[in-house]
Amino acid sequence: MTKSKDKKKKNKLFEKEPLDSKANIIKAVVLSIFDENGPTPNIYWPYDLDEQAGLLIAMKTISLLMGDATYQDGIGTEGVNYFGILPFPDLKLNGLTYFFLIPEVKARGKALAATITVLIDEENRVFFYENMKYLRIIIDKAATQIQNNKQHSEREIIMDEIREELFEFANELKDPFSTKRQLKILLTGLDKAGKSSFMYGIRRKYSEIIKSMPTKGVERSEENIFEEQNSTISIWDLGGQKKYRERYLEQSKMYLYNIDLMFFFIDIQDVERIDEALSLFKTILNTIIELDEFPPIVLCLNKFDPDIKGSKEIFKNLERIADVIQENSDKFFIKIFQTSIFDHWSLITAYSFGLSQLSPNRELFRNQLKKFAKKTNSDAILLLNENGIILSNFSKTDISGKVFEVSAPHFQSLYKNFKEFKLLEKDFIVSSGITDRSKKIIFKKITVGKYNLYLLLFLERSFEIGKIEKNLPDFSKNLVDLIHTYI
Repeated sequence: MTKSKDKKKKNKLFEKEPLDSKANIIKAVVLSIFDENGPTPNIYWPYDLDEQAGLLIAMKTISLLMGDATYQDGIGTEGVNYFGILPFPDLKLNGLTYFFLIPEVKARGKALAATITVLIDEENRVFFYENMKYLRIIIDKAATQIQNNKQHSEREIIMDEIREELFEFANELKDPFSTKRQLKILLTGLDKAGKSSFMYGIRRKYSEIIKSMPTKGVERSEENIFEEQNSTISIWDLGGQKKYRERYLEQSKMYLYNIDLMFFFIDIQDVERIDEALSLFKTILNTIIELDEFPPIVLCLNKFDPDIKGSKEIFKNLERIADVIQENSDKFFIKIFQTSIFDHWSLITAYSFGLSQLSPNRELFRNQLKKFAKKTNSDAILLLNENGIILSNFSKTDISGKVFEVSAPHFQSLYKNFKEFKLLEKDFIVSSGITDRSKKIIFKKITVGKYNLYLLLFLERSFEIGKIEKNLPDFSKNLVDLIHTYI
C-alpha cells in the first residue's frame, strides 16, 4: 500500500495547486534550453516537477521544434520562432510551446534554442485552440524578455510573472472548458506524390503549384468549411522525403497521434516507386494501430491525368494497388479516388468525401437530399458550400452521378460569372438537353441560416422546377441545425 502511494506521488506533477479551479487548468509552465547538456528544463513550475517529466518536455519541445538545427548556421535569432501544440500522452498532458532563440556568443550558431511550454490536461486541450491569440501574446512577451535578460535570477522572475499572468487570464474566462472539437487531418505519402499540389488545387491556387517546393518537415494550415463552425480543422502536410518520413515515424506520438482523417497519396505515374509507396502506407497503418488510432483514410491515386486514362499499364497498377490495400487494411475504412490537378472535380470529390467522414450528420444530410429529390423528381442532388466543397450528395443511379462529375464545377463558375456581371434575373441557372430533351440541370443558390449554399439538381421534367421553390423553405429549415453541427 505504501509503495503504491509513493509511486502515485512521484508521477504527480505538483503537490500544491492554485486555489481557483479555473487557474487549475494550467498544470505546468516550463522554460527549456538547449545547453551543453542538451535539452534541459531550465526554469519550471511546479517547483517539484518530476525530473523525468521535465526532461521529456524539454527534449520533445526542443528536439521536435528545432528541426534540422535551423539556428546553427549563424543566421541570427529573428524569424526563427513559432508556436506548436504538442501531445504528451505519457503524461496525459497537452502543451502549447513557443520555440525561440536566445543570443549567446559562445554557443554554436551564436544562439541557444529554447522553448516556453504551457501544459494542461489532454482532455482540456480545447483551451489552447480557443485562446491561442491571447496565449501567444503572453508567451511571446515573456520570450522577448528572456532573450534580453541573461541572468538566471532575472529569468526566474520573468517565468513567475508569466505563470501569474496565465492564471489571471484563465480566471477571467467565462468558460475555458469549451467542448469545441479540434480536428486533425494528415496528408501523407512519398515525396513528389502531389500532396501540397492537391491542396493548392482544391483552393484554386494554381500559380502556387508551379512554384511549390518539396515540403520540409510539416506544414500546417486550417480548413474552414463555414465562417463559424464548432471545430478547428488543422491540416498537417507531412514532408515525404526520407529524412522527414523517418522523423514522423520515429516520433509518431507527435505526428501520428490523435488523427481524425488521413489522406495518403500515391503517384500513379511513378511506376518504379509504387512498391515503396505501398510499403510506407503499410508502415503508417501499423504505427497508428500501435497508437490505437483508426481514422478514416482517403487514398488518392494521384496524377491520374486525362491523357493516361487509357493506359493498360496504369490500369494494371490500379488493380495491383487496390489488391494490396485490401489485404492490409481490414481494420480501417478506406476509400480510393483517382485524382489529378488537371481535373478539379476529382480533387473536390476526394477532399469533400474525406471531410464528410468527420461530420456526425452525414447520413442525416443524405436523407434530407433523398427526400427533397423525391419531392422534386430529381435524379440526383449535390449540396455545396461557397468554396465548392460538397457537403452532401444523393443520386438514384451511377449515370446521374457521372453527369454531375462533369457539370458541377462548370455550373458553379457560370453562376459566379453571371452573378458578377449581373446577368442573372433569379438565383439559378437552368440547362437543358444534357442527356436527352427531357432532362434539365439546375444550379441554384439557397440560404440556410446565415450561409449561402448551392444546390445542383438533375431533373426529370421541366415542369418540376416549380416544385423546387415549393419545397425549398422546409428543406432549408431542416438543414439549419445540421449545418450548425456539420463538423
